[in-house]
Amino acid sequence: MPLLAVRNLKTYFRVRAGWVKAVDGVNLNLDEGETIGLVGESGCGKTTLAYSITQLLPSNAHVFGGQIIFDMEGHATPYRPAYWNMAEARAAPDLQKAKAELETVQSAPETKEATPRLEELRRKVDALENPLSETYRTYLAPEIQALERTVRDLTMKFETGDKASRRALAEAKNRLAAATQNGDLVDITRRPDGRLREYHPKLNAVRWKQISIVFQGAMNALNPVYTVGRQIIETIRTHEDVGPEAARTRVEELYRLVGIPADRIDNFPHEYSGGMKQRAMIAMALALSPRLVIADEPTTALDVITASKIMDEILRIQKDLHMALIIISHDVSVVAKVADRIAVMYAGKIVEEGPSAKIFSRTIHPYTEGLLSAFPSVVGERRRLVSIPGNPPSLLSPPNACRFHPRCQYAKDICSTVDPPEVTPEPGHRGLCHFVDEFYARGGLFRG
Repeated sequence: MPLLAVRNLKTYFRVRAGWVKAVDGVNLNLDEGETIGLVGESGCGKTTLAYSITQLLPSNAHVFGGQIIFDMEGHATPYRPAYWNMAEARAAPDLQKAKAELETVQSAPETKEATPRLEELRRKVDALENPLSETYRTYLAPEIQALERTVRDLTMKFETGDKASRRALAEAKNRLAAATQNGDLVDITRRPDGRLREYHPKLNAVRWKQISIVFQGAMNALNPVYTVGRQIIETIRTHEDVGPEAARTRVEELYRLVGIPADRIDNFPHEYSGGMKQRAMIAMALALSPRLVIADEPTTALDVITASKIMDEILRIQKDLHMALIIISHDVSVVAKVADRIAVMYAGKIVEEGPSAKIFSRTIHPYTEGLLSAFPSVVGERRRLVSIPGNPPSLLSPPNACRFHPRCQYAKDICSTVDPPEVTPEPGHRGLCHFVDEFYARGGLFRG
């Protein structure tokens, strides 16, 4: 069971002109302690995917389908993917047909005629899925009942003055939330219209404590009117029952971990250099010892030397703490030396994913070839850099079938008329293209 499993995720933004399909059918697995690099041009959906995982989407974002399954300490969640695969197979074709029609209506421009049909389809999907969900809950009933008894017992102990039971009670509540919600973060917060609730108590068991994020642009991520140390202390005390002295001690430890002198804790953000601000944001992300950290463009606006040091620091901390890591970047060279696997996004979809070495040595998607050909290498023979022709498409109305075909030098008629299949020519290496097998057979498109 992976630590994180994203299944057919669809996150769209409602704007005046229609729906922006920022993340459209993404699948991604991440194991405990693994590092994956998420790369692609600006506007391809990388940050939206990160914000979908952490449930930090803006109010006009709607999650129209899919699951974000997080293994919350392994309680109950291993059953979820297999259960839903089995359940949907049993309920086909009615459930699949209703879901497909619902997605079509939701994606269409909003009209008076579409609204009643939308509600009708939502009720139909719920009617088909609810009995299956009840079956799942029944399957896990013994485990859930045992956890409920534990919570009741610990609550009674805590109410009688047993302070030692506080942490055990919090852990039991988190395990119960994991079992009852099955680890699906979308299930926890999604409203009927697809929007996510801004706050949910069960999500607090996950956000920042188990999944944290280093936001893009550390220059603007820190509050300028509070000291940096105070901001990290507040983060710790919001989620943990600790006093100010213990929280400050933890911040001092974090500063040493990321390479900032402890005497800079009481400085304001404007007194930090760009590299120090980035290190402070990393310290904040590590404050509660999460199992997964998402670093969104961690080297943005930094010079080459500082960026290299920051990436080395992130890699060292990841190895020391054995945490899982998602590094988001538009620059393949940034993630090449730190990622175990690389996933390439284009126009809201993952078009290629595989081990880092394979992405470079045996590329199976033309877009990945374009990315790799566009950045210089400091090893091997000198070669001419080649840019990808054209521009990324508007996600309001992406191209039919293969979304890369208008820019692809290998495109044929089938590319504009038939959706490309996901092909896995070898274990752990997949591509979204009609010609994956052909490209793989000839040794890959790019061999760096």
